[in-house]
Amino acid sequence: MKKVLSVGAAIAVSGTLAYSAEAASHTVDKGDTLSQIAHENNTTVDAIKAENNLSSNLILPGQVLEVSNEENTEAPAEDGVYKIKSGDTLFEIAQQFGVTVSDLKAWNNLSSDLIFAGKTLAVSGNSVEQAPVVEAPQVEETQEVQQTEQVNQAPAQPSEEVQEQRAAEQAAQEQRAAEQAAQEQRAAEQAAAEQRAAEQAAQEREQRNQAQAQNQSTSTSSNASGQNWGALAQCESSGNASVVSSNGLYHGLYQFDVQTWRSVGGSGLPSQASPAEQTKRAQILFDQRGSQPWPVCGSRL
Repeated sequence: MKKVLSVGAAIAVSGTLAYSAEAASHTVDKGDTLSQIAHENNTTVDAIKAENNLSSNLILPGQVLEVSNEENTEAPAEDGVYKIKSGDTLFEIAQQFGVTVSDLKAWNNLSSDLIFAGKTLAVSGNSVEQAPVVEAPQVEETQEVQQTEQVNQAPAQPSEEVQEQRAAEQAAQEQRAAEQAAQEQRAAEQAAAEQRAAEQAAQEREQRNQAQAQNQSTSTSSNASGQNWGALAQCESSGNASVVSSNGLYHGLYQFDVQTWRSVGGSGLPSQASPAEQTKRAQILFDQRGSQPWPVCGSRL
């Protein structure tokens, strides 16, 4: 790097070193930046751009810049606190005072590299308590963002018309559910009634089959003995072997009373005996007394 500087006298006052110069020129080397040149010459980037009519920060190697350091720059005082100038960066300040950027951020409670002109920085660990935090306050903005997020997250309340529509749909749905339940109940009751009817019909068929079997058995017995016991049974009991008269005295196919039934060797009640057993006892009674025990229907034999 090439520099041609005209420098005046340096005077130390109250522990602060002040620099002054009338004028200087700087030949740009490869890798130079306006920020670096301004720092080395105790001036600002804006001052160099204004003095050399620069519209941007772009400079080229070999370019000669006029540099003035009319602006006095205070070196750090003995208390280790530095006042930030326009154009300063944490990297440049760290290099100037032989510390690291991490040290500066830790000593000054910085969460980023953002700093502001006019604020002060602690440039040594001994002055940490004296240096104020230089970050811009963000509490209000954060609070506003949180409030905005809460508003955005809050669910929109449905309108009165929408609420009425939803209530009507719910009522219609409940009515459909009730109608379906009633229909299912009617179907279940109808199925139960049909099942009972089928069971009753089956029972009646079974009774008819039993009566038919009884009649057939009686008819067979009648044919074997020469008497028409089937006709007698049909006349006395309509062919029902388990029938009992309304007064409870006469039982079965041939309407035996209990005493007569036992006199021909029967046991229990006649209506509880099989048709063949009843016919057998009726034949014994006929052999003993003829058709006299059946004064009305005996002629059917």
